[in-house]
Amino acid sequence: MSEHREHEHIHVRVSFPITSKGPYEHEDAADTTVGEVLSAAMKHFEVEDDSQFTYVLSFDGEEQTADVTLRTLAGEHDHVHFTLIKK
Repeated sequence: MSEHREHEHIHVRVSFPITSKGPYEHEDAADTTVGEVLSAAMKHFEVEDDSQFTYVLSFDGEEQTADVTLRTLAGEHDHVHFTLIKK
């Protein structure tokens, strides 16, 4: 019998390929939004949007909107891995 289990917390990892700084890693509530993760990751990597560049999170090769929750992306998994993209 297969049991679908939703996790209350999701392990988040954000990589930023153009920096030598290690990845952002945090345990977040499953209802945390991509926008909240983006904000925390940008602080970790010491970057901010400006008139020339903005930053977004990519999950499985697709840019994510700020209102998507970790629960939605993680599905049955207890972790998600994003890439921070400078646009």
